[in-house]
Amino acid sequence: EALAAFERARDSDSMVRLYLDKLNEPQKAFQLVRETPDMPGAERIAEYCRKNGNICGAVEFLLLAKNHEEAYTMAERHDEMETFEQGIGEKGTRDQHMTIAKYYEQRNLLTNAAKHYSLAEEYPMALKLYLKVGEKEIDRAIEVVGKARNDALTHTLIDYLMGDSDNLPKDPNFVYRLHKALGNYMQAAGTALIIAKKDQEEGNYKQAHALLFRTYQDLKRQKLALPQELWRRLMILHSYVIVKRLVKAGDHATAAQMLLRVAKNIHQFPVHIVPILTSVVIECQRAKMTTEAYQYSCMLMRPEYRPQVSEQYKKKIENIVRKPCADAEGAAHDTQSACMYCGGNMDDAQLDCTMCKNISPFCIVTGMRMLRDDWTYCPSCNFPAKRSAFTAALQTSDQCTMCEERIKPGDLPMVTDPSALIADYKSLFQTIEPL
Repeated sequence: EALAAFERARDSDSMVRLYLDKLNEPQKAFQLVRETPDMPGAERIAEYCRKNGNICGAVEFLLLAKNHEEAYTMAERHDEMETFEQGIGEKGTRDQHMTIAKYYEQRNLLTNAAKHYSLAEEYPMALKLYLKVGEKEIDRAIEVVGKARNDALTHTLIDYLMGDSDNLPKDPNFVYRLHKALGNYMQAAGTALIIAKKDQEEGNYKQAHALLFRTYQDLKRQKLALPQELWRRLMILHSYVIVKRLVKAGDHATAAQMLLRVAKNIHQFPVHIVPILTSVVIECQRAKMTTEAYQYSCMLMRPEYRPQVSEQYKKKIENIVRKPCADAEGAAHDTQSACMYCGGNMDDAQLDCTMCKNISPFCIVTGMRMLRDDWTYCPSCNFPAKRSAFTAALQTSDQCTMCEERIKPGDLPMVTDPSALIADYKSLFQTIEPL
């Protein structure tokens, strides 16, 4: 009855006293004060916890009672600093964070100390300790430099990443993250290119594709000009990664076009030259593009490649070389359509216009050039696609081929006039020489 009366009167301090002294239900008292902070009630619980040897609880409720100094003294004396940390969170005063930082530093807990030096905005000290810990704390060091925006600290971290201090250059991904943290998106893009090239040379195509895609999105969000090499590498990688889907869908003509695009840049795929060129021959044969099949069959019969050709296809390729023939009737010759910028005719697989020197965006489903009258885009990553192709592709897979997010056919935007989108692409791309 007394408890109900105190509850009606909203006398939480009396309720706490009752829970602790009469009902022996401390957890209910704890929960009450946590949910409805009451300073006298918190003081009462802190004293209760202290008497019962619950130092963690005492520190927690001293903080809720705003008795920070006594809470810190108790936490320090009984090694309960983690409880004190959790109690103040990131909203503590500068002096509190400095005190905690020094406590951890004295105990050689450098990561914890660096965290609180950073929260106290003592960025040079935070960076020094993170770098002292080493490579496992580089991401936090990058975060500190990103907050500090201080040239001296930036150079200190770059020197460390480049190995100037210990002759051990670090993973270039850290340099990429640093530039992003500082908002240096063009420098980040340059580093991303270096990393992606290395990934691609090692055959990590999906990894390289994902990094270039993220970098492209960053630059587009910042409305910055897109480096042509970055866009070309992403386009060529994407042309390669969609081939399997195109073959599975039975679209051998488009698969052949994508593989031919890759073959023209085969130096970017050094560990898989022979398997890729073999795929070019097979898909060109299926698409009745015998001239191209013959051309790459001859390349595969060169001394440096011939021993690596799979026995499964070697005889077939040798026969193509021995008995070349003209394209058969019904061959998948390049079809042409108008450039979206100048109206001049060009092959559908061609992205660079030789007349106006502009680059057209490609369809993420087929890899072919986008057309004005068949336009949509992924609602997640905003990359363009031919509406007809995207709708058909979603019948067998619900993932976007670029960002891999799940998409429903009904989510595809209807674009009747893509003029504004085309203008955006024109401003994004820089004039370049044709491929």
